[in-house]
Amino acid sequence: MLRFRYFPLFVLPIALALTGCQGEKGPRTVPAKGIVTLDGEPVEGAAIVFIDENGLYPARGYSDENGRFSLDAFEYKTGAVPGTYKVVVTKTINKAITDPAALKGEEAEHAGEEADEIIVNALPQKYAIPNGLLTFTIPEEGTDNLIIELKSGD
Repeated sequence: MLRFRYFPLFVLPIALALTGCQGEKGPRTVPAKGIVTLDGEPVEGAAIVFIDENGLYPARGYSDENGRFSLDAFEYKTGAVPGTYKVVVTKTINKAITDPAALKGEEAEHAGEEADEIIVNALPQKYAIPNGLLTFTIPEEGTDNLIIELKSGD
């Protein structure tokens, strides 16, 4: 009977190892870093969202003053899940309203009667939707070389 007394001390660590309960939640992530530019110039304060094909593990990040960003798919660990993604890039700024009568459509909806500014996307609108215009693959080993080159105009 004495030999079964310590049995739980040996079985518990093995059971935890076999079930994967070692603090790692969700799928494996890898480093995913890069730079975002507009017409060759770094974009500061851009919100970058990578949307995977199934929509299960989107990764997001924000660019710094040099346009550099890193992606995270989860709040509790860094990196993105390897795979192919459609990418959305936006940068919101406050824009002063100089002529409230000149506001059109959606801008008018976002401005209150007494508002003196509205929030707008400072980047070309074509990058604000996951239309496949920007697609990237994050490899199994990760990358620090994601280069998102945005262009003004068409």
